[in-house]
Amino acid sequence: MALSNPAMGVLNRAAEGEFNFGGLGQVATISGATTKSILLVALTFVVGYFSMMYSFGYIYENQSMPSFLLYGSLIGAVVVAMITIFKPNVSPFTAPAYAVLEGAALGCLSATFELRYPGIVSTAVMSTFVVVLAMLALWKFKLIVPTARFRSVVMGATLGVAVLYLLNMVGSLFDFPLLPRTGALSIAVSLIVCTIAALNLVMDFDMMEQSVNEGLPKYFEYYCAFSLLVTICWLYIEILNLLSKRE
Repeated sequence: MALSNPAMGVLNRAAEGEFNFGGLGQVATISGATTKSILLVALTFVVGYFSMMYSFGYIYENQSMPSFLLYGSLIGAVVVAMITIFKPNVSPFTAPAYAVLEGAALGCLSATFELRYPGIVSTAVMSTFVVVLAMLALWKFKLIVPTARFRSVVMGATLGVAVLYLLNMVGSLFDFPLLPRTGALSIAVSLIVCTIAALNLVMDFDMMEQSVNEGLPKYFEYYCAFSLLVTICWLYIEILNLLSKRE
């Protein structure tokens, strides 16, 4: 659901003037990007809650999860995300759509985890927001500075995780997974991936600041909020996966 920070390439092009129309019209602000980020996260949360409630009823009635909801919304979210990445000017419309689709997918996924591990969803949600706030504080007080080397290392690590997950998925199809599902090694891998996802948050926060400093158009507030939401959803999934290994 999140392979890397999707906005960095667009931000580099924007810094070169591709999206900065001579400073005309309204420009992005920190307060605007923050407000839109909160709205998108709240929308994802609300849709996710109703999706989870629906999934509970469907699972009890049919003894299987609603695959059409999970995979349909997931595919839709990927399509909308690709459109947003390549056409950031439509992000005021696609970012909320992505939040709805991602919420539907996460709600269905959360229901399956909650039924197997009661209480895990609330713990994962709280843990995710604690990590987000902690990384925001570390970035705000300059305890973590996103230098060029930091960005290259984090993006490289994120790409490595994406490739590893892809290979593991292919291997699982042939009953030969690369990643262990249980045990100390499995927990260690999950912790590393959670750390990488958390470090991506710093890049998202810094991107918001750079967008404002570059005087980018108003719609970049939605684009920054979209990028942050992608990372938060990824982090939530990884924390959910990590907590499921506690037994």
